[in-house]
Amino acid sequence: MTTSTTETNAGLTTNVLQRQFTAVSDTIGGALDWVETTRADAPRLDLEADRLNLQLIRCREKAQRLALACELPPALGFYGHSQAGKSYLICSLASGNYGRLETRLGGVTLDYLTQINPGNRVARFATRFTRQADVRDRAFPVRVLLLNEADLARIVIRAFQPDSHSPVADTQHITEHLSKLMMHRQPEPVDGFTCEQMMGLWDSMIRLDPRRFRHLNAHYWPVAVKLAPYLNIDDRARLFSLLWGNEPALTAAYRHYAHTLQHLSGAESLLAPLSILVDEAMQPADGIFSQSPGWDMQIPVCPQFGDESAPPVTLSLTELTMLASEVQIPLLSPPREVLFEQIDLLDLPGYGALPDESGDDENSALFRAKISYLPERYTDRHEMNMLMVCTAADVRDDVVAVGRTLEYWVKEMHGENTQVRGRRKPGLVWVLTPFDRRVNGSAHFDEAVQRHVGNPGDAWGALLAMDDRGLQRMADYLVAEIRPEIRLNRLNELRDELRRELADNLLGRWYQAGDAADPAQKQRTVQTVIKALQTRTGVHGELLEKLLPGRDELHRIYHEHAGLPAETGEQDEGGAESFGIGIDIDLFAEQQDVPVWQEKPDDGTAFARQVQRYWINHLRSLPENEPLIALLGVAKPTVELLMEELITISFRLKMGDALVRSLGGALSAGAREHEHHADRQVSRALTVLGDFVAWLGFEKQAEAERPESRINKGNKIFAKPKQSVASWKSSRRLTKLSATPTNSTAFYIYDWLVGLQESIMRNAGYAAGGEIPAQQRESLASLLRMLKAEN
Repeated sequence: MTTSTTETNAGLTTNVLQRQFTAVSDTIGGALDWVETTRADAPRLDLEADRLNLQLIRCREKAQRLALACELPPALGFYGHSQAGKSYLICSLASGNYGRLETRLGGVTLDYLTQINPGNRVARFATRFTRQADVRDRAFPVRVLLLNEADLARIVIRAFQPDSHSPVADTQHITEHLSKLMMHRQPEPVDGFTCEQMMGLWDSMIRLDPRRFRHLNAHYWPVAVKLAPYLNIDDRARLFSLLWGNEPALTAAYRHYAHTLQHLSGAESLLAPLSILVDEAMQPADGIFSQSPGWDMQIPVCPQFGDESAPPVTLSLTELTMLASEVQIPLLSPPREVLFEQIDLLDLPGYGALPDESGDDENSALFRAKISYLPERYTDRHEMNMLMVCTAADVRDDVVAVGRTLEYWVKEMHGENTQVRGRRKPGLVWVLTPFDRRVNGSAHFDEAVQRHVGNPGDAWGALLAMDDRGLQRMADYLVAEIRPEIRLNRLNELRDELRRELADNLLGRWYQAGDAADPAQKQRTVQTVIKALQTRTGVHGELLEKLLPGRDELHRIYHEHAGLPAETGEQDEGGAESFGIGIDIDLFAEQQDVPVWQEKPDDGTAFARQVQRYWINHLRSLPENEPLIALLGVAKPTVELLMEELITISFRLKMGDALVRSLGGALSAGAREHEHHADRQVSRALTVLGDFVAWLGFEKQAEAERPESRINKGNKIFAKPKQSVASWKSSRRLTKLSATPTNSTAFYIYDWLVGLQESIMRNAGYAAGGEIPAQQRESLASLLRMLKAEN
């Protein structure tokens, strides 16, 4: 494919952006090395290093995706179940003078709608109509783009449909599973998967079903991200089998298709013979577009590497169809609108659409999962500048999944919030055609999907294309909104946000210029944070609630620390609740050695440190919580600043030592294993954290040493309320109320904000960057300069 080099008014080109994204990716590699070499000398960095490394890998995955996006030609997407409606729109934009979608393949001129895909059959892949490339190989004239192994993993996971009886791996099972695979780790990376692709897989699963995969976040994913690139295909299949419930058929399918990709030497595309499209009479073939093809048909194909083709290898039609991400149809005649000579048209099948319902169950599930995954793949690659929708969901059960898919496209392509999206008109457009279900009175669910995606005019728009005038209005709208510079501007926004995330948040918080803190910087932080929070006092309670970790998570940490299985609330096999004293002896069994009850040294320090580590990383994750950001109505960078300052306050006040003191005390093995002790330890930890969040340490200060309240005039913050002036008679009956009621809630909220303001100013000199050694500080400064440099 050719690289677009269209310039914006500022002289920005896709080539320049690609170099900049590549430079960011390289800098992140240096940052990962810096973290590993520095963490041993910086205790605070060591507490956060594991999560920081994962965040850096996530940013590098995004930089690599966006660098690839700069190479790809712009495209207009068509999505939905109304295949006739999509063909109607594509024909109106791309057909030649005679209204035909003509292509020339292998020296033969064909009409797509009558000879290749008559009857608007639903394909199991995307179809790209393009004028950007032409295949000159007459024996193999059809270019097919391929999925990679990371795509394959996402598809197989989607093919698994868990039910209430599906087993859920516990921590012990996950740990044992990973430990066995660690023994198969190769000394060098194995082709097929990278750490960055693993991070993309993790993020994809979170979008797919966060609850289903939540139990894997703590122990599976952090290890799997680094382990998968060093496993061969068979071991990777075992690693991923946890994600599809250890279904043998799905594990075998992953292994088979991954080996097929290896058989193609990891090619990103291949050339196929014309016979996959039409037969010898130039009529529709029993091939890749067929409703019921001959899956065992063997097809010679030539893997492509750049402009070079490898010698032919053989694939079955099943393998080719499963591994094809798209089939390219080069158009012959010029379009009616000149702009569409540079814009590809991409037809994506509707969510879960599958034409062959009588096929094999395993193949049907995989093909349905693949079709459902394709929109996410093209969204990740930023290929579709605009997306036209014709009947979004076929059944009510698909509404939520389709809504998530389209919502992800909107956020990636046009912006995460209304402020960013307001810079341009909606790119997600529902188009009403004569073939729409709303026209013929059939059941439709588009309105439900639209409500999930967002508000009209912001997240999506609508167009009427019922006749030639409607089609012309649609074409005029597209010509104005699909201009290449709009795509470049969006890529430019993403580059700036990526640099900000790295320079100001992930890496910048560890840098301190010189040995002395800058008070003016703290004053600027106060201005930013307090001004934002004081306008959102109505959701202050929700903010404080989110600052605390969940009790269940602390229970999990305790049980892992104690070497016990986490409590699930289930009974044992006999149906009776476990009730004992910590030792199990079968008095009817043969004589056996009884383990001696031994006192195990445990003063609570290790658990306290784990709680502190978890809480800090919990705070770091809050700026990524999109529903929370939307609820608070505060910008993500401001929330990042707030979390940084709260963490610094906790270190300045030595909250880690407070946790150790609260959780300390040696206990016998039997007592420590008892669930009452777990509850007690978790409650103590939450008490320490809760006091910190509620009072910011001021409850331990004498009232005279606290700052002045700005709302409770003449008093210090968090001052005890004065005695009520209400009159009570000797009968203890209230006869007179105070002249003005006391608004205790307002007193507390504004006192908390004043306390936060004072705490941020006191943080000067306690920043995390202060503990970084001078040599490592200079290395970090060099990385930050590289991020901010214009390439």
